[in-house]
Amino acid sequence: RLQPGNFLGGEMSLDAGAAREAVSELAESLGMSVEAAADGVLTIINSNMANAIRSRTVQKGHDPREFSLVAFGGAGPLHGVDVARDLGIPEVIIPPYPGITSAAGLLTTDLKYDAIRTEFQVSSNADGERLTRDFETMQVGLVDQFKADGLEAGAVTYQRSGDLRYVGQGYELRVPVADGPVDDASLANIFKAFENIHTAEYGHVFEDNPIEIVNIRVTGVGQMPKIELPTQSPGGKLDDALLEEAQCYFRLDGEQQIMATPLYERDKLPVDQTFKGPAIVLQKDTTTVIPPGAKATAQAGGNLLIETGT
Repeated sequence: RLQPGNFLGGEMSLDAGAAREAVSELAESLGMSVEAAADGVLTIINSNMANAIRSRTVQKGHDPREFSLVAFGGAGPLHGVDVARDLGIPEVIIPPYPGITSAAGLLTTDLKYDAIRTEFQVSSNADGERLTRDFETMQVGLVDQFKADGLEAGAVTYQRSGDLRYVGQGYELRVPVADGPVDDASLANIFKAFENIHTAEYGHVFEDNPIEIVNIRVTGVGQMPKIELPTQSPGGKLDDALLEEAQCYFRLDGEQQIMATPLYERDKLPVDQTFKGPAIVLQKDTTTVIPPGAKATAQAGGNLLIETGT
């Protein structure tokens, strides 16, 4: 499915013969064809990726069928539809530049710092003045950190919170704390908020048990500049994006078949015009595979939306 002459926008050539020779050793040991062995390798790879997604969704009570799969990275769009089908995910989103999506995220993700201080203060004898001093000291430290990072004060927001528990418990709950001095009224609000959160989380409170402030924290978030993605031009006809046609292997109705597959240049895909698989979309930083039964649409915002057909 990778095209030897169109890899990295044609700047790098792939050795299809060497790849076939490498897989042939495995195929010979298994007593199968090279194509069947390669298909088996792909199946195992896709299954492993699907299982990784299950560990972050199904095992945490989320149904992956209710989500879209964003396939990025240089190889993500090669496997996206097959992985999504394994999970019953109805659509796959290919970002405009999948190969640099992680890097773009690293550059544009907001900066976040947490300052934490251990307190171990019990509700019956909580020291509001000490809490106020500690909150202010931590926030001043974060202000200095953001200045060192070159962020303007107006681009930074701060949020205070505490980790609270009933005395004797082995776990804490995060409770938001209002800005300003921590006086008796503030302490009452903090402990009441803890009881509300405890009720929401566990369905009950221990009214006679003292509450302990284990840690307090200040979280600072600095907003980084965002990248404005270029909008996709409407383009012309789908045929204008066609580079050539290749013979590619796909699994159809449980059988591996070789199929005539159009190769499209992503930059020239017309907006809002749907085309069916099998098809392969080429761009410099990735190759997107649209297998039989799936269909794809280039969107004005730059994404390529693939309906998996599940």
